[in-house]
Amino acid sequence: MRKILFCLFITASFNLTAQNKKDVGAKGSIEFLYTSFDFGNINELGGSVKHEFKFINMGNAPVKIVDVKTSCGCTSTKWTLNQVNPGDTGSVFAVFEPEGKQGPFEKSISIYSSGTPDLIEIKVSGVVHATKLKQSDRFIYRYGSLAVPNNLIELNQVSYNGYDSLELDFFNLSNKRIYFYKIESPPNIQVIKTYDNVLPNSEYTLKVKYFPKKPIEFGPIRQEIKIHTSDDTLPVKVFTINANIIEDFGSLDKKALKEAPKFYVKNNTIDFGNIAIFSSPSGVFEITNRGKKDLEIRRVIKGCPCLSPDLSKRVIKKGETATLKITWNNANMAGPDTKTVKLITNDPTQPELILILKANIVE
Repeated sequence: MRKILFCLFITASFNLTAQNKKDVGAKGSIEFLYTSFDFGNINELGGSVKHEFKFINMGNAPVKIVDVKTSCGCTSTKWTLNQVNPGDTGSVFAVFEPEGKQGPFEKSISIYSSGTPDLIEIKVSGVVHATKLKQSDRFIYRYGSLAVPNNLIELNQVSYNGYDSLELDFFNLSNKRIYFYKIESPPNIQVIKTYDNVLPNSEYTLKVKYFPKKPIEFGPIRQEIKIHTSDDTLPVKVFTINANIIEDFGSLDKKALKEAPKFYVKNNTIDFGNIAIFSSPSGVFEITNRGKKDLEIRRVIKGCPCLSPDLSKRVIKKGETATLKITWNNANMAGPDTKTVKLITNDPTQPELILILKANIVE
């Protein structure tokens, strides 16, 4: 019995010693898919660029990154902080700041780990170029990572039976491609993409055709275009188009002009004098057609929400008169004030007319 127990003790001791030796020899091993990355051409003022280096633990024990050091203050890093088990993956991020670093560069990052080897070096490289965008250029407004000349477009004269063309210009300030995913525009506005992205430090143009919307509404029209992009700083770019829809009377000959409608109003100004604050005075303009064809009042545009215009008829026959009653719902501060109403007509000599209301508001 003593011999048997002795043999069992010797066998257990041998197995325990062998196991301890095995554990002592087990180590993690970091292996990167690749150890260098070329950023290519970088815009100096386009902000920092970042790349993720992925690694896998090819060892037989967990491994952990102990420290990471860079060769330059222009390069910073982040890495997987937790231990990585055998067969699992982790990452080291390299971030390079290009401002003030024009020309080619190569920066190294030293990675210290608990595995083998305990030191690995990875590198990033590229070429930093001065930004092509100058302060004197037309791209004066920053719209997220894109610069634009303006996000408000004025089309002062668009013929009601024609169209106008314009361009939306962009400059990519960032160091990554920006994609144009989707464009939302009203049916009367056509936006044409030549391609779907703009390269870093480069220009891009969208071509736009503006047609008056149906039914025709003469005078000022305000519409929007929404452009959905991959720009994470401001994904949706909104452009406002202010168009003035007009009738082109340039083709009329002398005979047509002689037979055209003729707008006449005896006085284009009503002065209410002193009125109490929060009062609602009304005034009437009498509009006469002194021409030979029907006079059409195509649109009445009030210059203030406080005005309530009431036109007796929109088509005025030869020699007839219509009335335009305007109520001023006054809620302004005391003192002199002036409001206006614009009329759009088919009179070729007076297609737009301004009527004026004045008052001195007293408490």
